[in-house]
Amino acid sequence: MGGGAWKRGGSSCRPTTTAVGEPVVLPTVTVEDVRRVGLPPSTANLQPAGGHVVLNVPVNVYAQAAPVTRQVEVLGFPVTIRATPEAFTWTFGDGGALGPTADPGAPYPAMSTTHTYTRPGTYPITLTTTYSAEYAIAGLPFQPVDGTVDVSAPAATVTAHEGTTVLVR
Repeated sequence: MGGGAWKRGGSSCRPTTTAVGEPVVLPTVTVEDVRRVGLPPSTANLQPAGGHVVLNVPVNVYAQAAPVTRQVEVLGFPVTIRATPEAFTWTFGDGGALGPTADPGAPYPAMSTTHTYTRPGTYPITLTTTYSAEYAIAGLPFQPVDGTVDVSAPAATVTAHEGTTVLVR
């Protein structure tokens, strides 16, 4: 979990009452609260694996991501935060980018999310996942969190090499 104390982001009256009939004021979870709780980066996968690619041959990239649930306490209330990966953005280190796209890609032969290097060199590839979130306080229905949270995976490095096509029989 990240640092920092929880702050009241707003409140609203719900039909819930205390034992003496007073309304209970429930906290609101903000996008900053979700960032503080922390969300995992998606796993970035590259094909071919191994960090070496050939110029002018598409590199297949795909993300592995799943919804995340966190249990926290806010101002004395039990809170469930549920975050869902909504979009993926790839940067390829050569000025190229892909996304944001709702398509996480898939292993070969799908090839729906690719990038082709045209110059030799070593390049960092970064995957950023955009999450939407919702929260439920003390078992009440889920409420949406305004805004999204971006989480970047550590960069993977690829080296693009010139190659020669050879047909063999």
